[in-house]
Amino acid sequence: MSSRKVLTLQDRVKVVELAKTLSARKIADTMGVGKTQIQSILKRKAEIMTDFESNVSGDRKRLRRVTGNEEINTLTWEWFQDAMRRRIPVSGPMLQEKALRFAADFNNDTFKASSGWLESFLSRNNIVLGSMSGDRGDVSTQTVDDWRKKLPTLCQGFEPKDIFNMDETGLFYKDTTKKSYHVKGEDCAGGKRSKERITVSLCASMTGEKVTPLVIGKAFQPRCFNKIKRDQLPLMYRNNRRAWMDSSIFTEWLKKFDNKMGRQNRKVLLFLDNAPCHPDVKLQNVTLQFLPPNTTSMTQPMDQGIIQTVKLKYRKRQLQHLLTHMERNDKSASTLLKEINLLNAIYWTHQSWNQVEISTITKCFAQAGFTTANLTSVSPVEEDIENENSEDDDDVPLAVLKLAKELFDCEFSELVRIDKDIATSDNSEQIDWSKPATELLQNIQPASSSDSSDECDDNEETPQLCTFAEALDSLTKLKDFALQNGKCDILSSVMKTEELVISMRVGIQCKQAKISDFFKN
Repeated sequence: MSSRKVLTLQDRVKVVELAKTLSARKIADTMGVGKTQIQSILKRKAEIMTDFESNVSGDRKRLRRVTGNEEINTLTWEWFQDAMRRRIPVSGPMLQEKALRFAADFNNDTFKASSGWLESFLSRNNIVLGSMSGDRGDVSTQTVDDWRKKLPTLCQGFEPKDIFNMDETGLFYKDTTKKSYHVKGEDCAGGKRSKERITVSLCASMTGEKVTPLVIGKAFQPRCFNKIKRDQLPLMYRNNRRAWMDSSIFTEWLKKFDNKMGRQNRKVLLFLDNAPCHPDVKLQNVTLQFLPPNTTSMTQPMDQGIIQTVKLKYRKRQLQHLLTHMERNDKSASTLLKEINLLNAIYWTHQSWNQVEISTITKCFAQAGFTTANLTSVSPVEEDIENENSEDDDDVPLAVLKLAKELFDCEFSELVRIDKDIATSDNSEQIDWSKPATELLQNIQPASSSDSSDECDDNEETPQLCTFAEALDSLTKLKDFALQNGKCDILSSVMKTEELVISMRVGIQCKQAKISDFFKN
């Protein structure tokens, strides 16, 4: 008698997918197993898909066995994931000690957290011993390979145009001295440097569709905004005490994105890293899918060159701004660098994002394993991205390249490393594991921490008063400049701006006039 065929997790996922169109009998014939086994799999399809999406090994053949300690196992697994997100090394005894603490909270005297339990827990959750590092060279290639094999199934039902990736990056937007190299996130938690950084969130689709960026600063209404309201800016601006992403800001952005997709009658898939500030929110039009822990340097499209491209374009604008103003006065470049304000940073970020080519985005998605019919090869893509970044220097004026060396003591293309390692989220949003296990089980997700501080940065200066006459005089000079240099595009922009200024002036005069004034003899 032949032995019973046991299906792997990958096979069981296939069974779940086939069940959408085929009967259990036909699936059994296709898979070469009995109908009873297929029916058993379908009864546990929710558990199977959870395992699959949680990066459990696709080669596993046994279903999870009900042990009677599910609550303890669940909390221990959540604690382990939280420790991984916080970059805390975890050993076997640590897992056993934490499990025993949960068992005590549940008044479970029979649970011993034995070596057998530990081995089973590690195997069940596909946990292996390894080096804990965020560098590309230390990422488990096996984990990445397993993830890429799963991508077609995870993306099933979504067209490439409806598959998105969103990620945050830190940016020192003005004063960046040589001491800022290799600054870690903890070094930016407070003090002077924390006032000079922002968090930028970027989101794009597999086909190159770009979502309006989100910038997180420290002040609710910075002085440099003057009378410009936050909702009038070219991108979404929010704030908290440390200029970090938190769960409340993320949820707000996510709901806006969900509403936008709803208005377009679209159902989309959004890939995210599993940072504490990214809660698993259930939405109408957006499905969230989290990347495997500690693999984003290879699995996240934004990390394959999109963020780097935006930062290089930002630094180019920053240095060109300095050169231009150095020609107008005797201030040093370092002094002018400190005068750059948040409003500059917001517009430069907006313009830099708009200039990212669609081809750059699609290549980065392909590099992360998101392939389409015309992007099936990975190796050539990596070469193209490197060539594209190196070609960017060809368009940078020599004076800018020289200034980059003088100010930052590095080549222009290396400027992206200045703020590479700064934190973008607050680790205080972690789960409070000192609470009773019963309470933890009810609310696994980290609590939201929103800081609505309206504090203004003391270094931000209020714009100087400018009258209508002075504004029109400046526009007249700009028109003369455009005409003398034959710049039709500048002339067109100046004419539109002049029209807006005049309309604004006429509107104010009409409001100030009384109706009775129009009936005077």
